[in-house]
Amino acid sequence: MERLNRAQFLAGAAALALAARLPDRAFATGENLQHFVSRPDLKPPVVTARGATGDYVFLAPSSGPGQNGAMILDGRGELVWFHPSPGVATTDFKVQDLDGKPVLTWWEGKDAGGVGDGHWVIADSAYRKIARIGAARGLHADLHDFQLTRSGTALGLSNEAVRWPHGTLIGGVVQELAVPSGHLLHEWRSVQHVEPAETAIRAKPGPRFDYFHINSVDQDADGNLLVSARNTWAAYKLAWPSGRVLWRLGGKRSDFTFGRGARFWWQHDVRRHANGIVSVFDNGAAPAEELQSRALLLHLDERRRHARLQHAYTHHPERVLSHFMGNAQLLADGHVFVGWGGSPFVTEFAENGAAVFDAHLPAGGQSYRAFRSPWTGRPSEPPAVAAAGGLVYASWNGSTEVASWQLVEDGSAAQSVPRAGFETTLRPAGAARRVAVVALDSRGAPLARSPTIDV
Repeated sequence: MERLNRAQFLAGAAALALAARLPDRAFATGENLQHFVSRPDLKPPVVTARGATGDYVFLAPSSGPGQNGAMILDGRGELVWFHPSPGVATTDFKVQDLDGKPVLTWWEGKDAGGVGDGHWVIADSAYRKIARIGAARGLHADLHDFQLTRSGTALGLSNEAVRWPHGTLIGGVVQELAVPSGHLLHEWRSVQHVEPAETAIRAKPGPRFDYFHINSVDQDADGNLLVSARNTWAAYKLAWPSGRVLWRLGGKRSDFTFGRGARFWWQHDVRRHANGIVSVFDNGAAPAEELQSRALLLHLDERRRHARLQHAYTHHPERVLSHFMGNAQLLADGHVFVGWGGSPFVTEFAENGAAVFDAHLPAGGQSYRAFRSPWTGRPSEPPAVAAAGGLVYASWNGSTEVASWQLVEDGSAAQSVPRAGFETTLRPAGAARRVAVVALDSRGAPLARSPTIDV
């Protein structure tokens, strides 16, 4: 099969209608947007939450009201950090480990007909970008997944277009890259290992046929990889770095049998866990094969090659059938955190299936994935302060350590007030001419001071 070059691939990609396509932005004003006096440049969508969760919530709104971007919420759904990305989409925003330190990673770029053309970004706990990595060999960095490995490398996804007898075949690619250089270490190409006949797409192939549609990669405990392909309804365990397929879970050539309720369709986000557990976000559409999307925990018996359903989580009271995107994160406490992809919901389930946290973006909003993780952020930029209507407004985008704000009036420390969400309101004395604010931690120690402004 003949490879197409990058220009040929991208020229035709916009015409390719794929199930995972990110929709165009729809801007709105009013109650669906958050507004801040101290940070008028930030206009994230409102998030409505019920219940509470531990740690922090990581989203990347990509449609609906408000700005695109990366978003961190606290356990009650209050905004902690927002990084707008005007003109581009942001996906797969999460916490990972690099050289023993927690970092933020995400993809940002253009959605070219359901395949991403952008870069993977790594940022430190001060929100400074420390790496921006593209795919190697002239390919594009795809929007679906980017994983840092235990050895300090990265696994990134891409797609390639190759000639085949019926036109152009779109294959999935996994690249292992050095960090931060992006130098190619190893590569796997689906067209060399998985035949087009394995596709679950029933329609006659068109001139550009996305038979595989790679959408997640995970490193198993043995160092081998687990790859998900939406359009074959299968996950593939790959010997790494040789790329040989060790087994298939699902699809037309499954090496596993399935117990009742364990099969999945059009899936995303296949992850391996301890004790033989695999988590899957089972979209079940589109076209629809199920009534609802499900987050699945499967138990794999690799000796008998059998997959048994341990638990299936569905959204209530709204019945969610997510046609694209989504993820299921198995947490250390046994809870399961679910991003419903093409639907605007995020849910945390206890082990028994009870929802302990449920949040949603405004109508039309969505986030490709959602995660819950510990995080400590101390921004490199100073706190923001603004004055309006005789009041002072303080915020520090991204800080997780602020417990209270101290007002400084004409160079002298005045009262302190507890932090009240992303932005806190303070009332200066009537005679004050110039003010600043100081962020204080839970012990009352200063963290950072804002610039001084006129009242």
